[in-house]
Amino acid sequence: MRNRGFTLIELLIVISIVAVLFGVGLERLLRYQEMGERAAVEQNVAAINVALNMKFAAYVVRGRPAAIQSEVGKNPVGLLARSPENYLGELFSPDIKSLPRGSWYFDLSNGDLVYLPNRRRYLSSGDGPPEALRFRVVLAPVRNEPGEPHELPQPFIAANPPFKWVID
Repeated sequence: MRNRGFTLIELLIVISIVAVLFGVGLERLLRYQEMGERAAVEQNVAAINVALNMKFAAYVVRGRPAAIQSEVGKNPVGLLARSPENYLGELFSPDIKSLPRGSWYFDLSNGDLVYLPNRRRYLSSGDGPPEALRFRVVLAPVRNEPGEPHELPQPFIAANPPFKWVID
């Protein structure tokens, strides 16, 4: 009569296969979570850029294009119809370690819009992964050539310092 069940070697092989599959699955899950976080940050920055362009267009229509200068250093989240769900508000030089990761806030001390990333595995700056991503409203430089139509400096939100979030 034949014994039913697994041998110890078969059980070890099954456990090792499950462990390898779990490791690969967990790696993929973390990668996809970081890709989602990157997409959410890019979406918020794009929405702010659209809002800045709309504000600039409104100033141009009113005949006051130079008034866009007043938006530099101000909180750009106020231009959005609805602030991000993870927006903490305007804070004055907060301790980053005490704030929840994955949150936005506007730093009143220096005029930066700050995002605190949850995952920083694929995030890099000049000297390693940054603790926070800082953005600021700036005006695009223009070169007005003689005889050409006069260009106006347009506002946009720029990372300060620049960073890369590269996920294969």
